[in-house]
Amino acid sequence: MLPGAELPLPGALVDVVVAGVVVTGRVERWRPTGLVVELPGALPPSDGLELYWNAADGVRVVPARVVLCWTVRTGVRVQLVPTGPAEPGNRRDAVRAELRLRAQVTERDSGAVFLGRTRDVSETGLRCLVAPGPLAPTTGAEVDVGLTLRGAVFPVPGRLHRVSPDEDGWDVVVAYAGLCASMADLLRAQVFAALREQRRLSLR
Repeated sequence: MLPGAELPLPGALVDVVVAGVVVTGRVERWRPTGLVVELPGALPPSDGLELYWNAADGVRVVPARVVLCWTVRTGVRVQLVPTGPAEPGNRRDAVRAELRLRAQVTERDSGAVFLGRTRDVSETGLRCLVAPGPLAPTTGAEVDVGLTLRGAVFPVPGRLHRVSPDEDGWDVVVAYAGLCASMADLLRAQVFAALREQRRLSLR
């Protein structure tokens, strides 16, 4: 591994871009010669790839090559070695997955409640369609989102980043704010599981 190489931390979601194909995976561990990433399926053959991830200062990318690959129960694990330094990336700010979860969005100041379902969920926020009501959601409002996950409702604090009218109600984007570590881990696991399932279905 390059001395002082900047790499995503274990548990981080990453995009592996190889031969024009994007595969989303998760960093399992670091090794002295690089890092191990779990993917939902095998990568196309190639001499090199790019690894994108969401760092504290934005999207980062590092070139790498595969030195080892093996099958596990949940997919494929690859050992990657960086071949150059990390640089700012220009891909999307967070890996996201299409997820249809029941959601209740409550504005803290007004007390207005909006019911709907998520359209997609990421590590940094979510997008959902909420039903129309007597009031419109307020852009910039602090909210508490009740997400139904695994048969239970979990609280997700955030702020309404964007509100757009939709023929079926309102399309709202919530940016997380003050998310606790355990909730962040749960959402990350849901995103990774959804992406893995989508990849599995695409390979049928």
